[in-house]
Amino acid sequence: MGYYKRLADNKAELRRYQASQRRADKMSGLPTSRLIRLETVSDIERFSMAQDADRLTEFNKAVETWQDTVTAQLKAYVSVRSTRIAQELKPTAYTDKYGIINRIGYAFPRHGIYLHKGAGRGYGGFYGSKWHYLKTVNGVQINTGILRHTNPQSLGQQDSGGRDAYKWFDPIVRNKLPELADIVMKYFDNMIIDATRIFIEK
Repeated sequence: MGYYKRLADNKAELRRYQASQRRADKMSGLPTSRLIRLETVSDIERFSMAQDADRLTEFNKAVETWQDTVTAQLKAYVSVRSTRIAQELKPTAYTDKYGIINRIGYAFPRHGIYLHKGAGRGYGGFYGSKWHYLKTVNGVQINTGILRHTNPQSLGQQDSGGRDAYKWFDPIVRNKLPELADIVMKYFDNMIIDATRIFIEK
């Protein structure tokens, strides 16, 4: 496969990924997903790693172990304030065409972000948000299609009054990133960790 073909394929994949993220952001009733991307400058290093099945398995296992450790810490910390977030926090590892993990994700209910930022009813952020009203029928949440907006009077009130921010996500992930970097450096010479999409507070 030629260089320009790979470049075009990568751009197409990036466009599909960004479109899926935009769709996910619009569907506020669905869980929020946070991602860490593991990128290499070229496919050559990934291809050579794929030729050694034992090394590939070892790398994937190390990354999954790291992710499980972070997940356990996140669940333990957030369960103090919300058992639902702890129960529904789901880690996911995505692989590329060679079977090498190239994305690490965490999905959790949207109110996990509100808890982290100290937002809620009457305590909105600076920009506000839109979401669909969900109704629970026989234990199943149904999207009613009714679009709700942040009350303009609550804008800028988050992390104030009786609604203090509970920073349960960003500090734990940030503290564990150096360990992920050590794992990556052990197996790859030029892999880059892109953690810009993982943090709740950019």
